[in-house]
Amino acid sequence: MDTTTQRIDEWLRDAHAAEAQAATMLRGTAGRNDDYPEFSRRLNEQAELCDNHARAIDQCLTDRGSSPSLVKDATGQATAWGQSLSGMVVGDEVVKAALATTTFARMLASSDRVLAAGAGEEGRAETERLCTAMADENERFATDLEAMLPSLTAQYLARETSGPGGNGAMVEPNRPQPPTVA
Repeated sequence: MDTTTQRIDEWLRDAHAAEAQAATMLRGTAGRNDDYPEFSRRLNEQAELCDNHARAIDQCLTDRGSSPSLVKDATGQATAWGQSLSGMVVGDEVVKAALATTTFARMLASSDRVLAAGAGEEGRAETERLCTAMADENERFATDLEAMLPSLTAQYLARETSGPGGNGAMVEPNRPQPPTVA
């Protein structure tokens, strides 16, 4: 088998695992930040796109006589759960999640562009088109999140400083707050 073909198959397996990981991570983050409705909605939309990407990559691998890597997929899912759970221990999760997710989306887009270039070199026009489309969608997602950063930051800071009764105590969305003493 051609080394280029083996490498493209490996990269497609990596992309499949990354898209599945992203879908799990995005849904977990969206669920914990549902009091930021626009952010949560956009994360859930992208999770659906990631599911579609993973299915398209799976089909692409099948068409090439290959298949996704169960080990890479399982490792990606475990990582996604860890990423989702780690957000629960930081006070400013929505801000950190937006930053991390933007970075992750840009990495996915760049990886997709590398894969598209490799598929082009291999002469696989359909794979090249698929990977270019995924790169464009992941880039749009990152751009959308970047555009949300100012309002997410403002919303977070307003909630943090208003606190129960407006006393400046920190308020964390989706987390139980101590009772106020009158």
